[in-house]
Amino acid sequence: MPINKTIPPKKKVASDRFAIIAASVVLLFFAGVALFIYLGRVADRNISNSTYAELQQNIVNDQGMVARLSVSVQVSKDDDEWLAENKAALNEQFRKELTSLDLETLRTKEGLQELQDELTRKLNLVFKTDKIQAVMVTELLLQDQRND
Repeated sequence: MPINKTIPPKKKVASDRFAIIAASVVLLFFAGVALFIYLGRVADRNISNSTYAELQQNIVNDQGMVARLSVSVQVSKDDDEWLAENKAALNEQFRKELTSLDLETLRTKEGLQELQDELTRKLNLVFKTDKIQAVMVTELLLQDQRND
């Protein structure tokens, strides 16, 4: 008795491959859309829960030693409205604090750290608050124009 084996036609195999490829493309498309949405939401998340404002750049001349200095003030995200309201006053106080600055101390890492800590402390003291978490030097250019 002969065994009857039926071999699937080649058209059926080709259509099965097309279905698998089409399903894979659709799956990759939806995975890409899901990834795009996820990354879009994660990018908006502020992990540190902080807000920053850059104060106006100031130039200080101390007997031939010149410094160009910019700082940013860090506050909690909850205090961003306070920061916006007081930015002009912070700029003015920053300018005043620079008048008593010894520019030679800014040549070392410790001097920069001391300046940042001191500005944080003084600004909180002047504004009678503890909202300012940190003051960070964002730009510093020192130039010695003294004739030695």
